[in-house]
Amino acid sequence: MNTDYLKSWNVAEQQQRADFMEELYKASGRSNGVYTNLWQEFCINEAGPYCRNMFFERRKAIKEFVKLEQEKQLQPDDLSARPETFIDTFHD
Repeated sequence: MNTDYLKSWNVAEQQQRADFMEELYKASGRSNGVYTNLWQEFCINEAGPYCRNMFFERRKAIKEFVKLEQEKQLQPDDLSARPETFIDTFHD
């Protein structure tokens, strides 16, 4: 029997896959022993909406950041840009 394909086998990764599939099965409410389409259901019902919401949150955050940066550029922070106060008791 040729077992060369097992040389690159990552046991921990495969166990994580099995554990996750088992968790998906439990969360699905199934009791028939069928694991078919568990991943697809998870992507559509759980990960899909989460990723979609995260996309729009990131987009909003970037938009707000750009707006703040533009406002910073429009406001003079430099002391040399401010008018100098005249103090008539000073002597040069």
